[in-house]
Amino acid sequence: MQPIILYDIPSKLPKKQWAPNPSKTRFCLGHKGLPYEVIWVELCDIAATMKGIGASPTAGERYTVPVINDPNTGVTISGSHAISKYLDETYPDKPLIPHGTHVLVETFETLFLNTVMGPSFRLIMTRTLEIQNDISREAFIKSRLKMARETRWEDMAPEGKAQEMWTALKKGLGVVDGWYQKSGGRWIMGDTFSFADIVVASWIAWWNVVLNEQECREVHALHGGRWARLLADVNTECNTVLGSFAERRLSFL
Repeated sequence: MQPIILYDIPSKLPKKQWAPNPSKTRFCLGHKGLPYEVIWVELCDIAATMKGIGASPTAGERYTVPVINDPNTGVTISGSHAISKYLDETYPDKPLIPHGTHVLVETFETLFLNTVMGPSFRLIMTRTLEIQNDISREAFIKSRLKMARETRWEDMAPEGKAQEMWTALKKGLGVVDGWYQKSGGRWIMGDTFSFADIVVASWIAWWNVVLNEQECREVHALHGGRWARLLADVNTECNTVLGSFAERRLSFL
């Protein structure tokens, strides 16, 4: 089998990877044991590169990553959820989305984002700017200001608001913890691992490389250590090693 090509965004981190959506695809490929190679595309070059390979835009008609090109089938797919569906259809062993749960998984992802990421989006983006390569900083700032409907970066997460956003992130995780408690197992579907757990793990992996050490410790200690444990369990399930906080420290030594 030829390796699947994964397009991802690099950073200043030693292993370069950080973005949560491409991390979802890395977990998916690892779970299925499919070989892949990475092509790194700077944020400022994504639109031109994706148009060049014939990739489709995703939500809001924006060109984003992840995108995969499967040389075994000649197919190019954009967007982490669409990629997971494609992988299940093309390589059905070890399904990512159990039969009949596509709508539930999509709904879970939307609820998770609205509950946790919505209130803390600006704070996480200001931290993420710190690890961007210099060539992509301007594109990152411009795109995130547009998402937040702001005109100045200083207004994204001013000191007083930043603490409120951090509190909101932890409060949102408390809501998600309640969902997991009701599942009756270690996964959101009880004893059945799914793409929904990959979604959560991908955001935890992102936070681990952009938050400071104290903030990471707070997240890892919440709810009986659920979030550190979930990331470790997903890494084990997918034969991956994503979201190491040690990498964040090393990048600034």
